[in-house]
Amino acid sequence: MLGIILEVISRRIVRLFVAKKSKSSMFRCTVYANSIHQYIVMNLLRYYMNEIESHTQALTKLVRQYVMTDQAVVYSLPRISKEEEQEIIDDDYDVIPVTTLTGEEAVETGIEAFQDMYVFNNDLSRRFVQKYPGILPLSCPATIVEPTLTALNQAKQAFKQEVQKFDGPDEKFFEVHDRFNYLITTMAYRKIYHFNGDYKAFYFNWSRRPRVESDTRQNWLDKLERARATIPANHTRESWYALLDADIQKVSEVMQPKLSVRRPIKLRPECSVRDKENKMLGYSAGLPFILTGFTEKPRVTTLKDYVRKPPQTHTANWQLVVPRMHLYQKLK
Repeated sequence: MLGIILEVISRRIVRLFVAKKSKSSMFRCTVYANSIHQYIVMNLLRYYMNEIESHTQALTKLVRQYVMTDQAVVYSLPRISKEEEQEIIDDDYDVIPVTTLTGEEAVETGIEAFQDMYVFNNDLSRRFVQKYPGILPLSCPATIVEPTLTALNQAKQAFKQEVQKFDGPDEKFFEVHDRFNYLITTMAYRKIYHFNGDYKAFYFNWSRRPRVESDTRQNWLDKLERARATIPANHTRESWYALLDADIQKVSEVMQPKLSVRRPIKLRPECSVRDKENKMLGYSAGLPFILTGFTEKPRVTTLKDYVRKPPQTHTANWQLVVPRMHLYQKLK
């Protein structure tokens, strides 16, 4: 409620100052009004972050009090280092080993997951968000935990909406990351899913969302030229330029006017949840699920190690041009 009030006050102040008729003071009023608006927005971010942290602390207390330790399970995934980051971007994952945690270890890791929003270690990737698939069953009724979970998820959504109001990455970095040092916004946004009642099964698995990006051959050439400005950590200037020159040569030799990047990205753990009516829905498994109000223990499948398989591309219709970029031309 306080956040909504601050937002309304902020907008009214801006309109009030800008509505002044004097042309000589219009510019000063506008600058002053925008400064007030910026100040209020920043306090909104701080307010919502405080709400996230407060409700997270309340949730961890409830989990510790009511968790059914013998049924708790969390699947631990390795963190991605800065050194591995670019290699995965260029060539994808080969293997992701999964460690199954149960009992107290699962509970403590689950609680850590709810609190994990920052990456302080500069040796770890900040582009690949850490995932914590799992499930924490609680012995309490839904009415005990639901108010806290609802308030927490609402605070996360409100924080996300405020962050997304900033124009461009530079303003976002200054207003958010320069003030919330080492915060990973996507980790702060993540919803905590709550399931109440009896469910047949929770099927944990790996999933991808496909990405297809098409552009003209000339625009791809322009992008490759601009890539000279940023040299990856695993390349020298000479090796990076040589690689780009080879890619440019390959694209230049293509006769098709358009090319497409065709690769599955955003590999992530998901969970297909089957209810008592055999209806099944998929959910992102970035954080452990909370389960309450059940009378029968559901089946929980093990998240297996991810092992890369050959890409399934219709080679009859597409020809690979630049393997590093997953750039294809469509055959006639």
